Amino acid sequence: MSSGEILAFLPSFLYGIALAELFSQWRRFFQKQYRYWPYVISTVIFTEIAIWNVYLFLVQIQDSSLIAYHEYWIFLIQPILFLLLVHAFTPEVELKDTEAYFKKRIPIVFGLTALYVSSHLIPTFGVSNEALWLRIIGIVICLIIAFTRNIKAIYVFGLLWLISLYFR
Repeated sequence: MSSGEILAFLPSFLYGIALAELFSQWRRFFQKQYRYWPYVISTVIFTEIAIWNVYLFLVQIQDSSLIAYHEYWIFLIQPILFLLLVHAFTPEVELKDTEAYFKKRIPIVFGLTALYVSSHLIPTFGVSNEALWLRIIGIVICLIIAFTRNIKAIYVFGLLWLISLYFR
């Protein structure tokens, strides 16, 4: 086992916990009393973002040699932020009013999303020019959502996410 594979365990584990939590929320899609479309869209986006970032992380760490402890924390920031975001985002199973919960949590969820996307601008993670502008626009949209609680902006965020799939 290479040092990169050993170092990849904890970030992969954190993303795995977040993905398990997100996938458990998908049951809300199939029960009418739980379904709220901005929540559904956000769940799909966050799930795909986690899978994409696990992929990016594993590709990046694969070529890494042993790094210093403080450098390792740079790799841990993103999965920790994402896990915090997911825990702020996901309601308990018994909570049926997804809409009220989601609207109440919008500032913290999209504030953390903006912070998470911002963490991808750290030079260590090497962002392409196309992704750079999409990420900056995404950060701005997330901050607009967080501060205004504008539900229509969530649909714009979903559209931006769909566009970003083309650049991957």
